[in-house]
Amino acid sequence: MVIWRTPQSPQIKLNTDSSFDRDTLIAGGGGLIRDHSGKLMLAFHNLFQAVSSFHAELLASEMGCRCPMRFSLRFGSSWTQRRWSPRSHLVVLALGRLSMHCRIRNMLRDLQYSISHIHREGNRPADHLAEVGAAALGSHIVYEGTTSHHLLALIRMDQLGYPSFRF
Repeated sequence: MVIWRTPQSPQIKLNTDSSFDRDTLIAGGGGLIRDHSGKLMLAFHNLFQAVSSFHAELLASEMGCRCPMRFSLRFGSSWTQRRWSPRSHLVVLALGRLSMHCRIRNMLRDLQYSISHIHREGNRPADHLAEVGAAALGSHIVYEGTTSHHLLALIRMDQLGYPSFRF
């Protein structure tokens, strides 16, 4: 049984995921930022080229780490007073490409954060956004009022503590 957990107040949580097609090297990445109640603050998805599934995971994580800059433009200085707790489907940064690892660490250097792994089954909204990203053209940022009913349903299931099962 895998359950998504809300961050402690006043932290916010970033979940990312990716999808990757070995034959075409096309990857989709997506993720979302939620507050301590599990409410959606920001979601994103993107289509990009990758050389492996791990590379796709790093690209999705890097895109998610860029969100604070975009996010602070929308919410002003309130961003800097929050603790940001990124969580990703699979982020083992020390094993990634060195230059990408350094860029991600530089983006996070002024934030308090933690990085951990959650199985795909506990990361359903980000998994959905990665699939959408693989079929999309370009990069898209979405807010609560502009997102799909399917994504909102997945987020609500997480808020209510509905489990997923990994077999």
